Amino acid sequence: MQIFSGIDEFNIPDHSGISTSIAIGKFDGIHLGHEKLIEEIVSHRRDGLSPLVVTFDSPVSDYFTGEHTRVLACNKEKTDRLFALGVEYIYMMPVNRQTMTYDPELFVREVLCTGLHAGVIAAGADLSFGDKGAGNMGLLSRLSAELGYETVQIDKVKYGDEDISSSLIRQAVSSGDMERAGDMLGRPYFIDGRVRHGRQLGRTIDMPTVNLIPDDEKLLPPYGVYLSEVRFDDRQMYGITNIGEIGR
Repeated sequence: MQIFSGIDEFNIPDHSGISTSIAIGKFDGIHLGHEKLIEEIVSHRRDGLSPLVVTFDSPVSDYFTGEHTRVLACNKEKTDRLFALGVEYIYMMPVNRQTMTYDPELFVREVLCTGLHAGVIAAGADLSFGDKGAGNMGLLSRLSAELGYETVQIDKVKYGDEDISSSLIRQAVSSGDMERAGDMLGRPYFIDGRVRHGRQLGRTIDMPTVNLIPDDEKLLPPYGVYLSEVRFDDRQMYGITNIGEIGR
């Protein structure tokens, strides 16, 4: 398993004989649609291809709007989940002027094929990449025969009559509809964080508590009290979580 932010980090002598099956996307939250895409690239291990994900180190929308977007999955949560699903390599592409204005055809030739040794490239029908988002499945399909890779288009996964998307899940989390968010994610909404010691007042009433400080980038549900599962090392417990202001 390897995370890298530059093509040179991948193209080392140990990787000279590797061919890859590649999935491209933002992968915020790793929902059921994302899992279907990951399942596709992992299935190509039978053909001798190593599953590799191309994603971004920060929200792409921040670059274009200048606004701060909170995410369903921070980078550590995202990469941990991708590795758990069987991904071997993650290209965490920096979001900057160079990557956002990359000529789409050159990106396919120089990055996906020459740099990442693509044997299979899988994505959803709404894929867009490169300068002005002009790269799409049509471009990938057109270049595939010349460059020697296979393209696979993954259909959307539905929740009711709606396509599951990170945007739809963000709406559910922001409104406190955690069951709906969990249904689309395929698991309960997860919050990782650092434990900060408090005054330990809970111990005095036989109800010990943990002060968990999440990543600043993490999208949190509205302030309130929630039933939760707590995982610590190999233990899983049930608890009550209060989400509110620090020190509240």
